[in-house]
Amino acid sequence: MTEYLKVKSDVSLVRDMDTNAIVNQNQSEYDKFMSLSKRKYNEKNELDTMKSDLDALKNDMEEIKSLLKSMARNWIINTSR
Repeated sequence: MTEYLKVKSDVSLVRDMDTNAIVNQNQSEYDKFMSLSKRKYNEKNELDTMKSDLDALKNDMEEIKSLLKSMARNWIINTSR
């Protein structure tokens, strides 16, 4: 059976005497923490996705630019004959 010892600095914190871990017994604080953690995780994933999409757009624009230059060169060569 796990024993808990109250932590002096905070009434919602206890120390698990078996593992020596500090445990928060306030469910609403835990739920708030988990909600914030999930939101930050989702925001980071969204930012990573946007960065990846932007890199893909940059690559596509470089390819389009290269193709346009090639088409312009070919047009100049063909019209100067």
